[in-house]
Amino acid sequence: MALHLTGLSTEDVAEVVDCLLLGADQTANPDIAERRRQLAHGIGDALDSLPTPQDGEQP
Repeated sequence: MALHLTGLSTEDVAEVVDCLLLGADQTANPDIAERRRQLAHGIGDALDSLPTPQDGEQP
């Protein structure tokens, strides 16, 4: 599955990942915590696979 996001930087999406991980740590429901961690790791892996901008390029 592919997701196309517009109007968000990679830093914005990384912040969403951080929030999912924080939310996983704060919930008392282990099923919800696990799902949030899975989502966070999936999004993080996708971010890691993006090419890094070269010097002078816009991110």
